[in-house]
Amino acid sequence: MADHRAALAAYERAAALAAGHHADLDPATRLTHAHAWVGGGAPAFADALSRHRSALQSSLTGALHALALLVVRHGGPAPAVPALTTSVTTLAPTAGRFQGIDVDAMTALVASLSRAAHTLPVAGARLAAELSGHGLSAEPGHALGRIATWTAAQSDDLRRRLHRIRETVPGLSLPAGLAAYGLFGAHAADPAGAERLLARAGAGDEEAVTRLLTLQDGGADPGLAARIAAWWTTLSAGTRERLTTLPRFGLLNGLPATTRDRANRQWLAEQRARLERELGTATADLGRLADPGLLGGWERIAARLWRLDLIEAGLRPVAGHPEPLLLAFDVTGQGRLVVSWGDPDTADITVTSVSGLTSGLDAAQGDLERSRALWRQARATSGDRSIASITWLGYDAPQLDPGLFDVTKSVAADDAARKGGRALAAFADGLHAAHAPSARARSVMIGHSYGSLTTGHAAVLRRGRLADDLILIGSPGVGVEHASGLGVDPAHVWVGEAGNDPVAALGRFGRDPGDDSFGAQRIPVGRNVFTAAHSCYWAPDSTSLRNMGRIINGQYRELESARPLNEQPQLLMPELDMNATRELDE
Repeated sequence: MADHRAALAAYERAAALAAGHHADLDPATRLTHAHAWVGGGAPAFADALSRHRSALQSSLTGALHALALLVVRHGGPAPAVPALTTSVTTLAPTAGRFQGIDVDAMTALVASLSRAAHTLPVAGARLAAELSGHGLSAEPGHALGRIATWTAAQSDDLRRRLHRIRETVPGLSLPAGLAAYGLFGAHAADPAGAERLLARAGAGDEEAVTRLLTLQDGGADPGLAARIAAWWTTLSAGTRERLTTLPRFGLLNGLPATTRDRANRQWLAEQRARLERELGTATADLGRLADPGLLGGWERIAARLWRLDLIEAGLRPVAGHPEPLLLAFDVTGQGRLVVSWGDPDTADITVTSVSGLTSGLDAAQGDLERSRALWRQARATSGDRSIASITWLGYDAPQLDPGLFDVTKSVAADDAARKGGRALAAFADGLHAAHAPSARARSVMIGHSYGSLTTGHAAVLRRGRLADDLILIGSPGVGVEHASGLGVDPAHVWVGEAGNDPVAALGRFGRDPGDDSFGAQRIPVGRNVFTAAHSCYWAPDSTSLRNMGRIINGQYRELESARPLNEQPQLLMPELDMNATRELDE
């Protein structure tokens, strides 16, 4: 009987320990789920926390079962072992690409882990003593000790990281990507070695920047830009200033837009100075040696200087518009140019325009003017919301040149769009990572012509994360058969096709987005003559431009109808309904 009473007393003491500590990790788990930390190391941390919470509860349950069996072996009635599993229920978090993470929640998470780290070692030691004192395995108690060790390590690491974040980033709310990599970075997988490359870049390694840009252009890692944004916040002011002098550093997605602009303008000036020196040398050599073979080098240098002139012309301030920010450029090859009218890091609404056939650096002025037109139109009805309008010439769009017969460059194939889609997805990652936390911020992406196919590939790569609204203008197809295939609610996929637009009628890449069966929303866009229809969508005071402005602002119920078909004569071709045209063709 004495053995029975002693075993029962041990069971009761263990049961009291279990009742007091089985939920020690519940507060941290609840905070992790309630605040929807996503991306980076956050999912891995959440999984690890869940495993340790389950291990805590199963260890306590196992100890109670062992002691209950001991009571029975000594002739006593089996105690009822309580259920020690708990459920952590939270309200579903509100999704938002620019939603911030509450710093107070981070602080509470650290505090809850710290409390568990202090209470669990004592509970584990007492449990181990109860078990071993009756000849049972002390493993459940030791398991609590190991869980406490893990919890203490997480608490200390998160506290250090949080302190560093609070020192460098003002405000009570942080971008979700910064929390994911800045707070939970110890758990972030890094198969491509981006952390090592960033460490090297921070030390001034130009080759590391080049390798990071290669990773970026591949678009395979949706968290790369957020990792770069979090890394940037950890650097001292002196280091940041020094890094802006590195060639191509401003091309990294995830850096603040103003930092990119400063770095890129400095790099542009350095390239101009270098090319002017080279041009002077080449001109002197050409005159002195009279060697026709030197003419090609001279022309190459002069062509790049001319492109720098084009970029600088495009960056001149325009009255009534925000200062343009140079987010990326390259004068080699087909060229690159990304310019934002307005700061996309603080704008309430960001619209990114992606052009298609024949677009590129050499013809960038037209694309820049279209972005300004969108800014003006959206701003006219945006109220107190700020707008950033971006020209994205960040890929090798097909050209009407000998490359037309190269499948990797041809407008008849989607190779260029696939490659461009990866770069566009990475650019959108950067917009989201660098944006100041905001519950009302939204992003819109407009793809025109072949650029709509590029946009479609980017949307598929970043399902549900590329933009809030997709606008497809004059599209030959976007690579999917239905709007839902783009990973965006079809209610937010918009298609504009002028009745005479020959490119929109192709349906070359999947089902024609203008077809009713595609499932997108139709934008009234008005009409134009056949020869101008494909490029008429940004015409001043046009139905199409006004309606794009309203979609950009989320004013979906205010779209206006196009002018009637027969209101005025058409000299070259009457406007035709695209569905009726296809029926006639069939």
